[in-house]
Amino acid sequence: MPATKIAGRELWRNVSPGLRYYITMDALGNQTHGVVQPGRTFTITPLERQLNQQAAHSGKADLFRNGTFVLVQETDDTILDEIKSPNSLADDDIEKAVSEAIAGDPVPFEAMLERMSSAVTGQRILEEVVLQDASQSMVNAVKGKIQQIEDAERPVGPDGQPMRVVEREQIPAPEATPAEAFRQERAVRPR
Repeated sequence: MPATKIAGRELWRNVSPGLRYYITMDALGNQTHGVVQPGRTFTITPLERQLNQQAAHSGKADLFRNGTFVLVQETDDTILDEIKSPNSLADDDIEKAVSEAIAGDPVPFEAMLERMSSAVTGQRILEEVVLQDASQSMVNAVKGKIQQIEDAERPVGPDGQPMRVVEREQIPAPEATPAEAFRQERAVRPR
């Protein structure tokens, strides 16, 4: 069923795995916040989208250009140059590039990987590669590109290499029943 066009509102989809917040305006023109769940669509005016893009502290934080939100339907007022990004790939584009690479024409797939600069987009491509049962070399190429993007976003250590994330060691609490703990405490305490 084709989506009906809502006058003056763009239709976007959250393709990231988590909830995302965005700025909207109420009827009085005050800024409020909207929330969109993963995989869901939402509508926003071009002005509200521009407010979100201006509020982003960097291009990588712009949810409308970093691959987090993908344009589903534009309006007559949408300026495509404001949202054009190699990370804003539709699901059909990813599926087509992966299918062509499996069929023997890797050029569109390789170009897509080369232009991509978002780990969210990389995860979407990786999901499609696995879904279409592509070769291990394609899977490794996508994983390598995702790792390269994540390494570039990490702070650099004194040795000039990206710092690795180290998980904290979780030390379990001692196993003691409440009655046993009470007896131990009572034995230590003078009467």
